[in-house]
Amino acid sequence: MKKFLILLLALLLLAGCSTQESVTPAPAEDASSGTAASDDSAASDGTQEDVFRLTFTANDLEGNPVDQSVFANAKLTMLNVWATFCAPCINEMPDLGELAAQGGTDYQIIGVCSDLDGSEEMLADARDLVAQTGADYLHLQPSESLYPVLTATSSVPVTFFFDSEGKVVGNGLLGAQDKETWAQVLEERLEMVEAGAEVQSDGAA
Repeated sequence: MKKFLILLLALLLLAGCSTQESVTPAPAEDASSGTAASDDSAASDGTQEDVFRLTFTANDLEGNPVDQSVFANAKLTMLNVWATFCAPCINEMPDLGELAAQGGTDYQIIGVCSDLDGSEEMLADARDLVAQTGADYLHLQPSESLYPVLTATSSVPVTFFFDSEGKVVGNGLLGAQDKETWAQVLEERLEMVEAGAEVQSDGAA
């Protein structure tokens, strides 16, 4: 685990912060290892496609355990990977905090602070940044089972979207956005989730 975190931190420091583009999670080899899986799911055109599903275990910034069951708290989860050294990451966190407060059961925002090395000093820095920016939503420490989202790109911030079962919804986005853009993206991803639910309901009828 420590070797994994050191390697991840080195990659992030080399890459730095990002510009906007789309990105997809990097699936792990075996879902039984507690990382990722793919399901055969009907696409909107009736064809079959692999749908990435994230399963994980990690700790929040206070050391409390969290796993993929957290996805069930909302129809849509916005998973934002950030770092303490990344100015664009930090600059968008106040907007994300405001959006998170408006999510209700429709959507939730979860942060993953990717450059934490397990030290109390780094954890304290991350907690201070969360408090200063008003990003009052769940933030996770990196773990090996979060490998698919942590290594999908070597730059931050990067953001992925998952439904209540942990299945990825659309492409992830690389780069920081303003509040209005994120609100629009959230609306679009919610529509994708609801459209997918309708397809499944029609298929079961």
